[in-house]
Amino acid sequence: MKLRIYLIILILIFLNNEQIIAQQKVKKVKANNIPVKPLLIVDSLKLKLDTLLKNSIPILGYRFVVSGDFNGDHITDTLYERYTDSTFQNEAPKYYDNPDTNFEYFDMVFINEYLNKISFIEWRKLNIKLIGGQLGFHYIENCGDINLDGKDELLVVKQWSDMSNLNHAYIYTLEKNHWKEIYATPVWEWQFPLTPSASMIPGMFGNFQYAFTQNDTLDKEIEDTLKAFKFINYYPDHSIEFSGMNPINIYDDEKAEKEYNRIGDQAYIKKHFRKVYINDSLYLKDIKNPAICYKAEEFENDEKENIILFDIEDPAGMVTTRIFINNPLSPFRKKTIKIKHRHTSIIKQSIKTKKKIN
Repeated sequence: MKLRIYLIILILIFLNNEQIIAQQKVKKVKANNIPVKPLLIVDSLKLKLDTLLKNSIPILGYRFVVSGDFNGDHITDTLYERYTDSTFQNEAPKYYDNPDTNFEYFDMVFINEYLNKISFIEWRKLNIKLIGGQLGFHYIENCGDINLDGKDELLVVKQWSDMSNLNHAYIYTLEKNHWKEIYATPVWEWQFPLTPSASMIPGMFGNFQYAFTQNDTLDKEIEDTLKAFKFINYYPDHSIEFSGMNPINIYDDEKAEKEYNRIGDQAYIKKHFRKVYINDSLYLKDIKNPAICYKAEEFENDEKENIILFDIEDPAGMVTTRIFINNPLSPFRKKTIKIKHRHTSIIKQSIKTKKKIN
């Protein structure tokens, strides 16, 4: 009994001392005119931001500059990549580094998103902007007049903060002083060259690493490689060609999937594609849209049968696409809408119709 009373007295003394210490802390806070309030999530995020900025070196990163005749007035226009603060005015760093510690990709993403940085391509003369990804642009290219409207089109790969190297190359045309998407094709980010000064380093299964160069000679070599690279290649037969992730995905079409599983890949290919040869290379022309061809290979098996190698059901397979831009069914020459297609989940296209008024 005495032991219990003794323990209770000790507990009361301890609690009383804790209360006195807390009161003293409050008095000190009030004496310094510091408001007393609990630490909120917003405060902890701000504290994290301040710590990261204090212990890092900001790196501006590369900015794309692209020239072309984008409005068809036969005058060269220049587009500038911008990466700014939330005011759209002041250039902001894309990257951060800490030579003493390992500055993580997630730390860089946190800083850029917390500060609400804005990525866009700017046409200063007309004050026209095309918004980019959270971390800017992975690649930009003048892809020429691919829809035959008398203007150059713009191809961009936006840099998202999603840790994935799976992306899309988007093609835009200028229409009524606004950029309008007319085509998109899936790509891997590792297909494209690095950028000078600082660059994301896409891997085979992700994109969450970046590196810096502090060598002018190396930067010059990287920039020369970047400027020499072309995602879209032109040919004298009025066609263009590019490679990327398989744009054909029959598993997004229930009817096509059932037919493919029922008759097999070779029968399906023979039914829906026609073999053509371009410069001695085998291509499969889509019977439904003869403006589009896909590069394939062919070999003879032990039974002396010709087998077409075209991994139509693998969405991660590399496919080379050839499009004849002067064909009326070219996807570039159509107004953009979203429709279901036999082979692709979503193809941006529409049909120009001419109605006769009787």
